[in-house]
Amino acid sequence: MGLIQFQTTVQADGNYDINKYFVNVNILKDGNAEITQKITYKFDGSFHGVYYNQDLKGIKGVETPKVEIKDNLGTTPLSKSNSALDNTFSVKKSADKMQIKIYHNISDQSATYIYHYQLLGVVTNYKDTAALNWKIIGTGWDEPLNNVKILIHLPKKNIKNLKAWSHGPLNGYTDVDKNKGLVTMTIDNVNANQFVESHIIFPTSVTASNTNVVNKNAKADILKQEQKLANEANNQRARRKGFFYFTLIVFVLLIVMIYMFLYRSLKKNPINKHNMPTTINHWFEVPEVSPSMANIILHKSNRGNGDGLTGDLLVEVNKRNLEITKKDDTFEIKALKMPDDKLFQYLINDIGDKEKVTIKQINHSSKSKLSDKFESWSKRAAKGSKIFFDADNKNKLYSFFIAAMAITMLAVLMVVISLITYIQMWPLALAIFVSSLIITWGVYIYAKKRISVYTEKGEILANELRGFRQMLKDIEDINVAEVGDLILWEQILPYAVAFGVSGKVIKALKMRFQKETEMDPNFVYYYYWGAAGLSANMNFTSSINNSINTGANSSVGGSSGGFSGGSSGGFGGGSGGGAF
Repeated sequence: MGLIQFQTTVQADGNYDINKYFVNVNILKDGNAEITQKITYKFDGSFHGVYYNQDLKGIKGVETPKVEIKDNLGTTPLSKSNSALDNTFSVKKSADKMQIKIYHNISDQSATYIYHYQLLGVVTNYKDTAALNWKIIGTGWDEPLNNVKILIHLPKKNIKNLKAWSHGPLNGYTDVDKNKGLVTMTIDNVNANQFVESHIIFPTSVTASNTNVVNKNAKADILKQEQKLANEANNQRARRKGFFYFTLIVFVLLIVMIYMFLYRSLKKNPINKHNMPTTINHWFEVPEVSPSMANIILHKSNRGNGDGLTGDLLVEVNKRNLEITKKDDTFEIKALKMPDDKLFQYLINDIGDKEKVTIKQINHSSKSKLSDKFESWSKRAAKGSKIFFDADNKNKLYSFFIAAMAITMLAVLMVVISLITYIQMWPLALAIFVSSLIITWGVYIYAKKRISVYTEKGEILANELRGFRQMLKDIEDINVAEVGDLILWEQILPYAVAFGVSGKVIKALKMRFQKETEMDPNFVYYYYWGAAGLSANMNFTSSINNSINTGANSSVGGSSGGFSGGSSGGFGGGSGGGAF
């Protein structure tokens, strides 16, 4: 039990990011280095502390560190202790490593952990040059480091022969300021387990009191080594840049080829022109097609949907084939005369008791079977729609849509490739991505306006249906009594359901025909059904749509410049840290 309790107190519960990593290095005349590290963590969840490991292999050792924490309450110095109490830190040293462990309970906030310590013997004085070769960031970080900045100050200024090379991510940048005796390294992001190495050479007079001396010449070998690494990095950048431009050219050529194919297709098989009827603002006659067919025509679809099915069901109610009554917390659909459609027959005979079925029973029925039955109905509902649609024009417009989708996916792929291969070009990649989307979808929208998917008969009917739907949308501004009596409105309501505007219509009708509504309770049921419904057990459309959704299958020369790859063999490669 004690072991379990101990484990629960030291395990972290959450995730963290390292948003900022700053290192300030002061090289001393004796070849030692004073280090200040500021590491900003953003915690999501509860944590007990952080740790940092400093690799000591290849140098003379380290002095005891000091640790501070900076958060929204200010900066707090921590005391060195092996007690594991809150706001303390412990240090373990060996010949190869120093481990600093900070105990500081924290939850869902940011904090900066500041380390001060001195590394001994980091500079080597050769006969012809002094050298610092150091993996300042080692491979021991399990999380990425963001916004990395490293400053290395030498103990003299105006160092004419100061040269510096950096190794690690190829997106890093090194600035060498000879006048200030300062080398600055900046990297937006360092991946987990990736090192950042600095190799600096300068005259031995800069660290004249350094006792870490090797009696041989080294400058020529260092320059040769760094030249090789720089050439390899530049070649790698060139390859990545070349691949990016190759991808860009292929992308542009594919766009040209796609639209050339569309152009040639349209020249060979031109768009069918149809006479366009005068736009009707409001149409007051009951449509000549079923609610589901009206829905299909308005949505330019090739199959029916849940709203259309509910509209058709209400037509069956008007025909007195079905009767709707409220039963406790659900609605019951009773067959007075069995409808012809197989889906309604399945609902009543298979889900119900062969005479009636409730919405609750439909909700609890087999989703896959109901989905299959609905799929068959949706195709049947669209039978006869061919006389209203121009199949050739519809296919041509669909070709423009497919072209737009294909170019969008190609554009996304191009941006991903640029981020992976040559991230420096991401602004150009993003600009091309946005431009291609604007152009290709602009072409599709233009084609959609110019290409009619209806036949002339379809244009006339669609125009009437749009006017009919607009009339229903503007119901609050229309004298509903002039449109017709309540019996006529009961014929109109299935279309209001199919068009998704039944709530507005019912509200207006209840205000106008209040007395008649009170005498006809079925009219109230329309309101419950056609609008959103009172609950999951009272909405036929939702029950059908839920069954559909459930059943469906559903990333040279040591002056200022970029980093190179490889390594110059610097010390500190095992450094790293994390949180617990």
